[in-house]
Amino acid sequence: MATAGMVLLTTAPAQAQAWGLPPAPENERGECVPIAEGGKPLNKEQWAKNFIGLEQAQQYNRGTFETGAKKGQPVTIAVIDSGVAAEREEDVFTGRLLDGYDWFDGNAKGQCDSSGHGTAVAAIAAGNPMGNPGDPDFIGVAPEANILPIRVFTGGKDEGGDANKSKAVGLAIIDAVDHGADVINISSVMLESDWLADGVTYAMEHDVVIVAASGNATSHMDDDSIDADKKTFYPANYPEVIAVGAHNPYGNWYEGTNFGNNLDLLAPGVDVPFPHASGEWFVDQGTSYAAPFVAGAAALLKGQYGAEATPAWIQQRLQETAIHPPNEFNIYQGHGILNVGAALTAPVDEAAIASDTVSEAPTEEPSEIPIADEDRDSIAGLDPDYDPLRTEKAIAWASVGGSIVLVTLVLVLRKIVPKGRKRGWRPGSRKADLVPVKTVSD
Repeated sequence: MATAGMVLLTTAPAQAQAWGLPPAPENERGECVPIAEGGKPLNKEQWAKNFIGLEQAQQYNRGTFETGAKKGQPVTIAVIDSGVAAEREEDVFTGRLLDGYDWFDGNAKGQCDSSGHGTAVAAIAAGNPMGNPGDPDFIGVAPEANILPIRVFTGGKDEGGDANKSKAVGLAIIDAVDHGADVINISSVMLESDWLADGVTYAMEHDVVIVAASGNATSHMDDDSIDADKKTFYPANYPEVIAVGAHNPYGNWYEGTNFGNNLDLLAPGVDVPFPHASGEWFVDQGTSYAAPFVAGAAALLKGQYGAEATPAWIQQRLQETAIHPPNEFNIYQGHGILNVGAALTAPVDEAAIASDTVSEAPTEEPSEIPIADEDRDSIAGLDPDYDPLRTEKAIAWASVGGSIVLVTLVLVLRKIVPKGRKRGWRPGSRKADLVPVKTVSD
């Protein structure tokens, strides 16, 4: 494998020599043409920032390392996607868009986006605050983080469904790690391959978090009856990867989300506004746009607790602080919806931050029969104010209230009964009322 890679690299453009991922097959190469239209005036509120507690989280961290070996440096989020538009660098990323790699165009450095998809993902993860300074119209989750763009997709439909693209993404993950990524976002799904699995393993060994969209086919990722060449559920379906589905502004499960035992979280993925690569704005839906909310959250955790914070700890931290479904976990909602405010503010076991081992997450049996298509609207939405212990707390407070009433009554009776007895009161000793009772005839 190494020998073949060296042969390819000797004939590649100068840019590719610094990267392990060789260029795309010759018949797929070509100059990247930036998307020229599609943006519209902003007409949707960025509802997600309030839903996930973003303002609270950003009071603690905004994407810069506060401790550890990289203290003072920006966290780096690699976006393996369709590129990130250099045209939006000034207003959306301001000095934080790094030179990356373009699989198709040796001169583009990943800073050309022919579809708008990669720019959207990068902006959600780490875009600047835009609009009103006090209450911005838009802000990325980690607005001080750097973006490392790696272009291996053009934005075409079903582009990831072949072994060659799975291999390319596996090599791109390794390159992202070697070029300083702390978090990697992959908002695409593809077939499993040894190359992809090796890339994920390499990232884990270097404490780099991978966040991936689960996909939008409403497929059961654990269904063994699906043909092997149709199982485009990866890298999300690897247990080490943080797999993200989508929910709407009311906390309801987005019906396109692929589901299964490896689904970790839901994040905002319906009516999501973001800066468009050609200028202005766009609104769209899908798990592609949910994943970067979680990638941004992972970047904030890395920034707050150091580059040494392990992917296993960050995955568990996001699971534990999520707004859980009533039964803690299910194959449609995972561990619940992203709560980045709680992830940054809840008490932390400092000893666990650098641990590669975390407690096993609850799962359902892979053989569980999924809910029928026509009944999936019965999946309960998750309220951002939902407390999974609400019933237990209500019972506890009712018990406390009852105890207080009982204690008060005992104390009062201890005063009243002795005084009554001194005055000659006895149970049942009251004399008959001497006042005549009014009858109906009166």
